[in-house]
Amino acid sequence: MFGANAVILIWLGCTTSVLAQSRSVTVEQHYQRARDALAQHDLQRASQEYAEILKLDPQNVEILTAQGMTLYGLGKPSAAAASLKAALSLNPGQPNVELFLSLSQADLGQCTEAAPLLRKHFNLATETKLRRLAGISLLTCHLATSELDQAAEFGRMLKQSFPGDADVLYHLASVYSRLWNQTVSEMVAKSPDSFRVHQVAGEALETQGKHQQAIKEYRRAVELNPKAPHLHYRVGRLLLADGKDTDTDKKALESFQQELVVNPQDALTHYEMGEIFRRNRDPAVARTHYQQAIELSAQLVEARVGLGKLYLDERQPDKALKELEQAVRQDARNAQAHYALMLAYRDLGRSEEAQKEFAAFQSLEKEKTQSFSTLLQSLLTGGTRPSQ
Repeated sequence: MFGANAVILIWLGCTTSVLAQSRSVTVEQHYQRARDALAQHDLQRASQEYAEILKLDPQNVEILTAQGMTLYGLGKPSAAAASLKAALSLNPGQPNVELFLSLSQADLGQCTEAAPLLRKHFNLATETKLRRLAGISLLTCHLATSELDQAAEFGRMLKQSFPGDADVLYHLASVYSRLWNQTVSEMVAKSPDSFRVHQVAGEALETQGKHQQAIKEYRRAVELNPKAPHLHYRVGRLLLADGKDTDTDKKALESFQQELVVNPQDALTHYEMGEIFRRNRDPAVARTHYQQAIELSAQLVEARVGLGKLYLDERQPDKALKELEQAVRQDARNAQAHYALMLAYRDLGRSEEAQKEFAAFQSLEKEKTQSFSTLLQSLLTGGTRPSQ
């Protein structure tokens, strides 16, 4: 219900306060019990009291409305729609009754009927929570009817209205996922022998952790298009990730060198080569690649951290400090930048600052360990960012 119950309770409180004055004692008793139930957020009991009133007064528009909204909140869209339709037939043109009817229809998959009203009320509704409900239901209708282009367009509009909303972002991600699958299926059907098909297959296998199979697909893509960028880079990264051979660094380096032949301006490749040469204690070549990576992409914090570590290895903490302070300014959430900066401060005898950096490092590492979003991001990106 995307948080509908809070909206329903507020609206019901207003709706049931304007009932007609002429009520029998029995109706009054049921009505008061319903209000007490709403005060306790008990929609089930309120619905039971409304049902009793409707047995005595089946054409009571306000109670039909309240019952319909309550049933919607209870996750009973079919019964809700029946009650709301009855209310509208007795008193047409009630905006919120119309809105909750369209919400119920959307939940029932009756999107042809629901979508025009949902769009109307999304554009007109002044109450933020009701507008959000209408918007998310309309987005799910576009998804249900496979109107993916409309869904993407409306989803972006909804995101602008409700930035950071988890439900909005979830459904928008579903739209993009469906569009991706649809587009890839079309590519496979129309160009089954293209290098792009093998590239996509490699990316899919990479996200599944099937590195050796992914490497085969990337290499097949290279055979079909030797000048395609980023493929050798991906092979090199996967070789490093597996690290099964004693000469892993050598094989990965060969892939990165091949990448630079077709894609000489790739900062990530220079960074990875810098890491390999630093690990293998070739500081002069490592420094060249780190500096080239920074020159090509000043925002590549990992390269600046690598250069800082290189200076620390060479016992030049003052030079390391310059690079690492800049890295932390660029990305305050980079744990490795804080750790390396701690080492630089320690080597310079600045113990208090070193302790602060170590505390920052520990905090970020703990957060990373506990954060589901970090795992999800890794799965979605397929490891295309350089490791830290």
